[in-house]
Amino acid sequence: MNEMYVLLIGQIVLFLFGTIYAMRQSEHTKKNEPLPLFIRLLLTFSLTGAAIWMWVQDPVTPYRQWVAIGMILSTIGDLFMAGLIPFGQRLIGGMVTFAIAHCLYVTAFLETGISWNGLYIGLAGYGLFLIIGWFFFIRNHKQDRLFTIGALVYGLWVGGMACFAFALAYLNQGMWWVPALGGFLFVISDFIIGITDIGGRNVKYDPLLVWGTYVGAQMCIVYVGI
Repeated sequence: MNEMYVLLIGQIVLFLFGTIYAMRQSEHTKKNEPLPLFIRLLLTFSLTGAAIWMWVQDPVTPYRQWVAIGMILSTIGDLFMAGLIPFGQRLIGGMVTFAIAHCLYVTAFLETGISWNGLYIGLAGYGLFLIIGWFFFIRNHKQDRLFTIGALVYGLWVGGMACFAFALAYLNQGMWWVPALGGFLFVISDFIIGITDIGGRNVKYDPLLVWGTYVGAQMCIVYVGI
């Protein structure tokens, strides 16, 4: 699996290069500039390629299978969010696709084995965080009610995936705390999207924070055990 370490390091370097470039652009334009599109595409396609490659190398492990399929759906979600798939509401298209991907990640966790006590702990912790966070930072009466309620439902959906990731680590310990960290980063990434795109709040460098936590989350889930 040495080639996976090389790929992981390459992806981290690529992200750092894109971040430095975007921050400099932000200083010039006085706006929160995102990572360049080609870097975002390279990251998402290379992560998907890594997940598929590890599945091919270890086809009997259900975790690898479901994570690989989930990454394929995540890539489609990224294309929606980037506006590269024609669709009236890119945010809705991305949310639906990512929601399915999270279901596949949950399947990977269940197939590996989880602690139900750990799941209940996760539900309590993430549930409180997401509901309170939505009420104070995302809920926005100026937005269409569909978006604000949808943000809460989607946030709880992502939080549910994070709960299963926590329950996986609670039972199996060791390296399985890595995807649990990935679940946490997913929650933070989508929370930032919620408070900016729906809550209407300004967060400095928010596109970079979203992608940093998102890419970190996917790496934690894909590369565990390499």
